Amino acid sequence: MQQCLHRILSYLLMAVLSLESQIKRIRDDIKSKTLSPIYLLKGTESYYIDLVCAEFENELIDESARDFNQNILYGKDSTATQIISLCRQYPLMYDKKLVILKEAQLMEKGQWEKLKIYLDNPLASTVLVICFKAESFDIRCKNLIAKHDGVILNSDKLKDYQVPKWIVSYVNSKKFTINELDANMLYEYLGNDLQKIANEIGKMTLNIKGRTLITKNDINEFIGISKDYNVFELQNALGRKDTFQANNIINYFAQNPKVNPIERILPILFSYFTKLLIASQVTIRNADTIAATLNFKSPYAAREYLTALNYYSTKQLLSIISLFSEYDLKSKGIGASSMMTDAEILKELVFKILHI
Repeated sequence: MQQCLHRILSYLLMAVLSLESQIKRIRDDIKSKTLSPIYLLKGTESYYIDLVCAEFENELIDESARDFNQNILYGKDSTATQIISLCRQYPLMYDKKLVILKEAQLMEKGQWEKLKIYLDNPLASTVLVICFKAESFDIRCKNLIAKHDGVILNSDKLKDYQVPKWIVSYVNSKKFTINELDANMLYEYLGNDLQKIANEIGKMTLNIKGRTLITKNDINEFIGISKDYNVFELQNALGRKDTFQANNIINYFAQNPKVNPIERILPILFSYFTKLLIASQVTIRNADTIAATLNFKSPYAAREYLTALNYYSTKQLLSIISLFSEYDLKSKGIGASSMMTDAEILKELVFKILHI
């Protein structure tokens, strides 16, 4: 009884623990074979759901026993009857049976009502892992899982400002290092898809030989960002009001539209000028204060912003920010001539930024 109470209290604490701590607890469960009957892995960030699910799939049941004691189902093709039938089977010559329901968010809503029969009376010798890649999980099912000492992992999308820090941490976990400015470059180019970022970091670490620092040149070489003609160089050229370099870059973009789509360029430039606007409100302008304001770990990353503030006033930055709404609509065909290409839209925007 005391052990059961301790375990219940332990998992109540998961609600206030960091995601990394929650994952560590589940890993400890798998390693020690001290398992709950149900694990619900849910949320909008699929990276951690897939990561934890793979650990159950590859670590819980010995490979020699998987044919009889491990079943993998998919929500779109599964019914509650099938799931319950498998979960009610006892393990064969093994202590546990594992049933994994992947893409559970695709299962028909009516099936969840039927599955409550099992969720309210789970078999102790079966571990049911539900991978639900969405936020709106049935609250009654969730309550039943919690009622029977189930574990609920909430895997939500990181906030934009958290992604560069995640990149630094992930790179460190692979025994490599990356500075914050380059991590931010990686984020702004790849977006917030953690699996995609992890794959690209994996590609770089495999190709880097004899050192552990991931540099801007590595990102350029292995991820395919042109060293001299990319959106980050455009961003820097605009920050310096370097008309010649900015025009060289957008002319390059015009010749390589598939590599540099306007849908990728506009959000990165918008993010840059938004940060500049925030930095413009700092009373004492130096690299340290701007780094603190923009949540940069080091003043080095703030230096280009400090330089740009010599060329743009708060009033000008507000006007530039308003331009992005207009040109985002134009890139979608609203308010622009039907004959206007993406390259021409970008050239017009850059001209206005430089001459505002």
